[in-house]
Amino acid sequence: MVKLGKWGWGTCFALVSLPLLAAEPVVPVVWESPGCEHEKLGAVVVAVGERVSEITQDPNVPTVEYARAVRKLADAAADKGANAVVLRHHQGVYFTHKGKRSRDPVYVKLTGAAIRLTPEALAQCALKPVDVAQLEERSRTIKPENVSSRTAFERDDASP
Repeated sequence: MVKLGKWGWGTCFALVSLPLLAAEPVVPVVWESPGCEHEKLGAVVVAVGERVSEITQDPNVPTVEYARAVRKLADAAADKGANAVVLRHHQGVYFTHKGKRSRDPVYVKLTGAAIRLTPEALAQCALKPVDVAQLEERSRTIKPENVSSRTAFERDDASP
């Protein structure tokens, strides 16, 4: 029998799993296509968060972190056999309730191009990885558009 003292199983699980959740993506997400030769494997699209609408009444809609979306994009590219993914488009949806806008997005969609470089090209080619903090800052500094949820997510659905 294992005795855990005052922490309990849930706390121990959270402490053990924390490094796994914070891990950097294995497949780098980069700002632009590399100048060296690479194979294009197709588009990858990921979305995290909640699609809110005008009827959403809960002011505490959970927000999402861009870091989670970037990891998910990297994982999707890896599933296609890529060893890098070029960020092509990002969309952050913020929720406004009674005139107060969320500081963080409630929904993030990232679109990228999965690519494969040979080991030689990967060793010689300089890739410029996406800085998540810079991506978040770009999202926050874009002038917000006051649109209906239908308009916001029509744009979302039309993206590749």
